[in-house]
Amino acid sequence: MKHFINLEQLDHAINTVKPDVLLLDLNIEESQGLPTLIKVKQLNIRAPIVVLTGVSETLFGEKAIQLGAQDYIPKHELSGPLLARTITFSKERYEMHRNLEHLVVMDKLTMLHNRGAFDTELEKAMSGSERYGHGFGLLFIDLDNFKPVNDTLGHQAGDQLLKIISAKLKMYKRASDFVARYGGDEFVVIAPNLCEKNQLKKLVQHKYDLLSDTYCLQDESGCIQEVKLSLSIGAVIYPSDAASAAELVAKADKAMYFAKSIQLPYALYNETESTEQ
Repeated sequence: MKHFINLEQLDHAINTVKPDVLLLDLNIEESQGLPTLIKVKQLNIRAPIVVLTGVSETLFGEKAIQLGAQDYIPKHELSGPLLARTITFSKERYEMHRNLEHLVVMDKLTMLHNRGAFDTELEKAMSGSERYGHGFGLLFIDLDNFKPVNDTLGHQAGDQLLKIISAKLKMYKRASDFVARYGGDEFVVIAPNLCEKNQLKKLVQHKYDLLSDTYCLQDESGCIQEVKLSLSIGAVIYPSDAASAAELVAKADKAMYFAKSIQLPYALYNETESTEQ
């Protein structure tokens, strides 16, 4: 069991410590009451939170649950059996809630994260970058000849191709990368701890080599057809290329269309700028 006496210690530890549950005293040196819970939740700790309340703070416990805690225990009632039972139930409720959230944020066809989940993760990545000083890369991937697959082989073959591409993106990624289906035949990748253009180029080249391939698909008549897939990728780095989420996505999209327009496999946003000048 790890013990932290202030929010700063907890903040530094969450990069290496993955707690099963967090027991939180609402009254600490730099924060009192429910604002303590709010500050802890802003640290993005992915674990159930059990609040410890004082004798006269029972209402605080109920309000803490409304604000996102899984349960609370009055300190004067604290005992080993009660703590063990509360932790067990809190973990079960937390996992059930996460499973429900998982269904909401997943694309049903590809089982990648969906557009809404990407928007949320991008904001988190930007906040983390500002807090810890680490840049990150954003890749915008578009399948160039996807429409002809749908038109000639049928939507079932198109869906099959999207599933294959999604499986590759999930299987061959860094543990910290976030992959989502942006919409239609477009995919996005958030690559944390990446701030150099040469790093970004290596990552983009890897994704292009991974996805640009020949795929066996089944057409509407049941015959197997081979499809050579081409794609275009645009890439940017936060914060050097953009100051907001909307601007970052727009510039990644612009770089992707630039690559498509001159038939390059990929383009970095700064390359489009230098060409236009």
